[in-house]
Amino acid sequence: MNVKRASHRRYALALSLLALLVLPTAPAQAQQFERFGDIEAHYSAITTDFLPEEMARRLDIQRSPHQGLVSLSVRDADGQALNVATEGSVSVVGKPGETPLAFRTLREGDGISRYATFAIDTSAPMRFRLSLQLDRNASPEAVSFLKRFYRDQ
Repeated sequence: MNVKRASHRRYALALSLLALLVLPTAPAQAQQFERFGDIEAHYSAITTDFLPEEMARRLDIQRSPHQGLVSLSVRDADGQALNVATEGSVSVVGKPGETPLAFRTLREGDGISRYATFAIDTSAPMRFRLSLQLDRNASPEAVSFLKRFYRDQ
C-alpha cells in the first residue's frame, strides 16, 4: 500500500470514528450495529492512533497503535440518542481471560456516545462482549463482535 493511499485511508477512518463519537444521531454509514426492536446500537473498535490529535486530547486518550478504542452509540426509532448503561469486556481469541472495559460518556449537543480504551493484541482477533441496559425493567441486551488488529510494518 503506498503512503498516499494509507494516509487517505487513515484520514477516512478517523472521520468515521469522529462521526460515530461526536454525531451519534447521524445516519450510520459503515459502522457495525445491532437492532433491538426499534433501538439501534452502533459500535466500532479502532486503534487510537487513528484519532485526530485534537479529539484525542479532548477525550484524554493517548494516540498509539498499541491502544484501542471501542465506541458505542444507541438511538431509538426517532433517531434520539439514548443514555444506556454499558458494561463490557475484551479478550484475545484462544487466550484465557477477559479484560473489563471502563466506559466513559461523551455528550455533544443532542448526541451521547460511550467509549472505552483497551490494550491491543495483534496475535489473534479480539472478542468484544458488551452488555446494554436498554430498559431498567428488562434484562440487558448483549452485543458481541470480533475485530482483528494489524500493525503497520
